[in-house]
Amino acid sequence: MVLLGPDGTGATVGQTESYWLCSDDFLPSEGQPSVVDRVALGALGFPRNWPQTYSQSAALKSLIGKKGRIPASRVAVAGVPTPEEMARLPQGLKLWPLHSFSNAERAASSSSCLRVVQGWAVYERSDQPTGTSFVAERYWWNVFSDSGAWIDLTPRPSGWQQLLLVEVSDGSGAKQRSVLTVASSELHAFLLSKRFPDFRMPQQMPIAASSPISKVNGTSQHSKTQQPLAKETVCNEASQSKETTRHAESGISKNSSPAAAKSTPQKNKGLDYSKFDNIEDSDDEKIVAKPMPLTLPIGVPREAVTRDEYEKVWRALLTKRDLPFTPAPDLEQMWGYYKYGGTDEQALLDQACECVGNFPLRLEPEDWKNKTYSLTKKLEMESREDEARMWAIIGIIRMPKDADPLYNHGVLLNKMCDKAKFSGAPKVRLPSLDGTESKLVPVEQYCSLFSRAAIAYYRRALKVDPKQRPAYINLIGCMERNEPSGWYQEVHELAVSAVKNGIWYNMWQRPPHFVTSLAAKPWHDAGEFEMCRQLEQNYQVIRDEYDAYINRLINRKDWDDSDTTPGLGDVGDRPGALHDGGLTKSGKWKEVPLFTNCTLQREYAEYFPETVRILQTHCRDATGLAFCGGGDVIFSVLTPGTRLRPHCGPSNARLTCHLGVRVPRTRQQGSFIRVAADEARGWEEGRCIVFDDSFEHEVVYDKSESPILEDRVVLLANFWHPDFAFKNDPQWRERSDEMMASLDVESLPQTAVMKT
Repeated sequence: MVLLGPDGTGATVGQTESYWLCSDDFLPSEGQPSVVDRVALGALGFPRNWPQTYSQSAALKSLIGKKGRIPASRVAVAGVPTPEEMARLPQGLKLWPLHSFSNAERAASSSSCLRVVQGWAVYERSDQPTGTSFVAERYWWNVFSDSGAWIDLTPRPSGWQQLLLVEVSDGSGAKQRSVLTVASSELHAFLLSKRFPDFRMPQQMPIAASSPISKVNGTSQHSKTQQPLAKETVCNEASQSKETTRHAESGISKNSSPAAAKSTPQKNKGLDYSKFDNIEDSDDEKIVAKPMPLTLPIGVPREAVTRDEYEKVWRALLTKRDLPFTPAPDLEQMWGYYKYGGTDEQALLDQACECVGNFPLRLEPEDWKNKTYSLTKKLEMESREDEARMWAIIGIIRMPKDADPLYNHGVLLNKMCDKAKFSGAPKVRLPSLDGTESKLVPVEQYCSLFSRAAIAYYRRALKVDPKQRPAYINLIGCMERNEPSGWYQEVHELAVSAVKNGIWYNMWQRPPHFVTSLAAKPWHDAGEFEMCRQLEQNYQVIRDEYDAYINRLINRKDWDDSDTTPGLGDVGDRPGALHDGGLTKSGKWKEVPLFTNCTLQREYAEYFPETVRILQTHCRDATGLAFCGGGDVIFSVLTPGTRLRPHCGPSNARLTCHLGVRVPRTRQQGSFIRVAADEARGWEEGRCIVFDDSFEHEVVYDKSESPILEDRVVLLANFWHPDFAFKNDPQWRERSDEMMASLDVESLPQTAVMKT
C-alpha cells in the first residue's frame, strides 16, 4: 500500500515530514495494557450506551476524568459537519484520512473564522464488555472563533457519524512534526486498511521508488487510475455536484460505509419524511416501495452476495406486511456489518430471506423467540439497533398475534430517539429505504419521527394484547415526554383502559413498579412522620449549610484550581435518573445529590455534614431506600420559568417529602405542585409536604415580575411507604412485583428492557 501523505501525495519513509501517528498517540483506560495493540485498534468505535456511560463508566472516568490520564476541560460529541457549517469554509480545501493534525491546521490557515483545537478523540473497544475499555487517540479539530462551536473536518468512516472529542488543559493534545518512520508507516497503513478498506489513492500520485510500504497482506496497492477519498468544502451546487461525482468514481460515496465497495443505484426520488412531521397517529403509515425482481440469497456464500441483492431483501421484508410506519434502517451500515461479520449476521439475512419467501418457521414460536431474543439483545447492547429492529420485524411477520415483537420494536425506536436527543449533536443522519443518500436532519425532526413511530408500535402491541403492562408503561411515558397533539387526553384514556384490564387500580396512579397491596392516596399528612418533624426542627441548620455551599460557588474564582467544590448538576445527567431528564418542559431543573445511586455522594456530602448526619440519624427510611436503589435524597433546585411535565414516579413502594429550603413565591404567585386531581399546593420555608409520587404530578415555578430572580429550593427525600413489607431488602422489587422485577424502573420508560 502506498502511504498517504498530509498533502494527498505519496509519503516516503525517512523523508516525508508531517504529524505522523505513532504508538504514543494512543492511550488506554485504566486496567488495560499500557500499549494499545492492533487488536484493540481494529475494534474501536463510538462509546456504546452514550450518554449514560459518560457518568457511569469508571474506565472512561479513569481516562478523561479530573484525575484521569487526560483530564478533560471540555467534552463534546462532534457530528458530521452541517451544510451551513461547510458553507462558511473556502472552496477547494482538501482534507485526508488519518491526518487530523494537518487538516486542522490547513483549515485554520485557509479561514479566519477557524482556530485549531488540540485534544483527543475517545473510542470504546467493541470487543470488550460495554463500559469497560476505552482508547484515546491524539486528535485535532477546529472551532469557530465567533460561536465557539466545534467542527471536525477530517474524513472518518461513515459508521462513525459521531466522534467523542476531548479538549484538555494540560497540553497533552500537542504534537510535534517528525520524519516518517517505518513503525509509523506500518501503523498508518494498518489504520487505513481497517478504517477505510476501500480507500483509493489519488490518480497519478507521485510515489517514491524507495518507499518500503508497497504491500499489505501480500496484495499490491499501487494504482495509477484510482481516485482519492478526500473531503472538499463546497459553496455552490456546481462544486457539490463535482464532489459527488468524484466520490462516486472512487467507489465510495461521501457518507458511505467502509464496507460499501459497490455503489447503490440512485433513484429519482427518495422517501419524503416531511409528511410525517405533523401526523396525529402514524399507526396506518407504511413504507411503499416499487415492485422489483427479487432473488433470495439463501445459502449463498457471503462473498457472492451483492449489495443490491442484500438491500432488496430488506426492502421486500419491510413492505411485506401492513406494519405501522417504520423508519428506514441504515442499510449501508448493516451491509458493512454483514460483509465483514460472522454467523450472527448471516443468520439475520437467512431468516429475513425465509420470511420474505414464505418459508415455514422451522422452530416452535416460543423456541424461535427465545433463540432470536439473545441475538436481538446482543445487537442492542452493541448499539446496533437497526439490526435488532429487523429481528423484531421478522418476529412481527412470523407471529402476528404475539404482542412482544411489536413492543420490542417500540423499545428500540425509543432508544434510538433518546440516543439522538442526548447526543448533543444538532443534526443526525436519517437513512432512506430506496437507495437515495441519507440526509442530515435536525435532532428535533428525527426525534419526532422516531417517537411517533414508537408510539404506533406500542399502540399496535396493545391492540394485539390489551393486557400487556410494559406497553402501557412505555406508551404513556413516551407520550408524556414527547407531547404529540392530544397526548394528555389520550394518556388518561389509556390509563382508564389499563385500569379496566387490571394493570392499575386508579387512572391517576400509573407507576411501572406497582405493589397492589399498598393503600394509596395522593397526599399525606407530614405531621404523621417522625422524619418530617426532625427535618422541620433542623431546618435552620440545613438552610445554613445550603446557603454556605451556594456562596462558595458564587465566590469561586475561575482561575483557582484548588477549589474543587462540585457545582449544581442537571437532573437526568447522572445514572439512574435518565427518565427525569426528559421531564423539564421549560427552564432548568438542577440538583445537589446527597444520597443517590445506592450510595452517599461524598464529593457533595462534605459540604453538608450536619444535613447528612440528620438524614442518617432521623431519616433512615429515606437513606435506606436510596441505598436500595429505589429513590434519592437531593436538594431540588428550580430556576424561574421552570415547568416539569405531568408524570408518575417509578414505584408506589415509596412516598416523597419536600422540605422548603428557599421558597421565594407562594402558590398564588405561580409556585406550586399538583398531584392527581387534587388542588395544587405550594411550599413554605421550614415546612414539609408529603405526597405519593406514583400519582400523576406536575410542578410549576413561573417567572416573577421582580428583577431579582431567585431559585426555588427544596430538600427532596423519597422514603419507604409506611406499609411496605420489604423495606431495606435488596430484593424489594422482585419480592413485591414479580412481573416488573427484571426491569430497571428508574430508567423506564426511556430505555426499558425488552420483553422476552
